[in-house]
Amino acid sequence: MSKKLFTILLAAGIALIFTASGIQAGTEVGDVVTMKSKLLDAKRKKGPDAKKPCKLVEFTHKKHIEEYKLSCGDCHHDKDGKPLADLKMGNDVQKCEACHTHAKAKKADKTFQGKYKKKPVDIMHLESAIHENCIGCHKEKGLKVGTKCGDCHKKM
Repeated sequence: MSKKLFTILLAAGIALIFTASGIQAGTEVGDVVTMKSKLLDAKRKKGPDAKKPCKLVEFTHKKHIEEYKLSCGDCHHDKDGKPLADLKMGNDVQKCEACHTHAKAKKADKTFQGKYKKKPVDIMHLESAIHENCIGCHKEKGLKVGTKCGDCHKKM
């Protein structure tokens, strides 16, 4: 076998391996996702009421997909806020903190009126973005659960 043919076959083999591994490289997402982030205070062990410790909030994909008939795009969106309609389990998805980077609330964006708050909120604040997405959706769907702090922030 000539050196040139060997080099071409080797390059093609390497390209095939990278392509195959890239196809399988979607973010592994379990059914239960614990809502935690390095941006949020790592020391926080308590919920909205600082006197009562609570667990980190857990989100179940299966329940939201099967019981509430949501698609991935109902929660996950692009940089312009448009739903990622063609997203499927196993696709590579950025964490909320990739864009919602404010760890602490800054001056509220006067152009964004919160869905569940009566005052404007800073949507780039990670915690505000999560609360607006979850609580806003639960209220829109008329759900009784998931609209009060204790519904998600379970006491320990």
